[in-house]
Amino acid sequence: MDLDARPYRYFVTVAEKLSFRRAAEAHNISQPALSAQIRELERRLGFPLFTRTRHNVELTAQGTLFLDNARRIILETALIGRAAEEIRRDWLRVGIAHHMAGIPERNALVDSFLAARPDNRLRIHGRAPAQLYQELADGMIEVAINLEVAGSGASRSAVETGMADEFPRIVLGRRPVALAVPPGHAFHGADAVALSQLDGCRIGSLSRAHGVRLSEVIARGLRQAGAELVNLPEGDAPALIRYAPIFGIPVISLGWFAMPEEREGGRLKQVAVEGLGIETELVAIRSRRPARAAVDRFWDLMKEGAGDAAGALPQAGVTPVRPSERTLPRPSP
Repeated sequence: MDLDARPYRYFVTVAEKLSFRRAAEAHNISQPALSAQIRELERRLGFPLFTRTRHNVELTAQGTLFLDNARRIILETALIGRAAEEIRRDWLRVGIAHHMAGIPERNALVDSFLAARPDNRLRIHGRAPAQLYQELADGMIEVAINLEVAGSGASRSAVETGMADEFPRIVLGRRPVALAVPPGHAFHGADAVALSQLDGCRIGSLSRAHGVRLSEVIARGLRQAGAELVNLPEGDAPALIRYAPIFGIPVISLGWFAMPEEREGGRLKQVAVEGLGIETELVAIRSRRPARAAVDRFWDLMKEGAGDAAGALPQAGVTPVRPSERTLPRPSP
């Protein structure tokens, strides 16, 4: 396979410039060499890409239809080439869910690995939660870090992608779902509210940015309590915290993201919801494929640091979790 996709690159450049001469100059090759590559590509495809006259070059109907495909081939080969380079250079490929850059524990684990193993090359891939499981199964990443619903939530997160794979995981920490309450709201003076007090209360709702299962479990629990869920301009956890003072309503807090500094009128407060009984876990997940030494080293660090990560933030409602490795049961179809 041509990892450079040269014939396709030549074709796209000619199509964009409508000139073999200018295309050859752009690629720093001779015009006869470029023309030969295009003719060979046309032979392999079985149709002409250009109509040529002495002074003009135009795409054929077939060439026009094929142009977007050629651009896609160029993109895919670039991605394949990058993946091959990472494998060749022994890069450790770690997938981390979007919106998690603001979690200090996540950053501390990555930073401690880099400090302890400066010889290891690490590549962080930001992904949607569902993509993490798919790419673990496909071998595109080797380890993932994600937020999941505690207990059975992790296996259900895998179900949302339609997969039945089992993934070993380490629980790095656990925190209860609570409310972030702005100054001036009736709940702001309390450390905790009863679930019954949420009846009729407007609460900023979590979107699916952190995973379908996580958002559905939390939304179901609050709706059953009679809360009115409100969709704000953005629904990821850090954004909800930012919008709470603006809209003057409590919002869902996952407990992992720091509250903003005190503003005029007071500071946002995290308030526990007694009886809600929903917790999230910060987890490290690994592929079941044969692991390279770099993966094992990263995994060992996750196990060693799990206890420290769970207690890193001195926030109310933090539940330290003893480092543990477990494999979830295969989810039911």
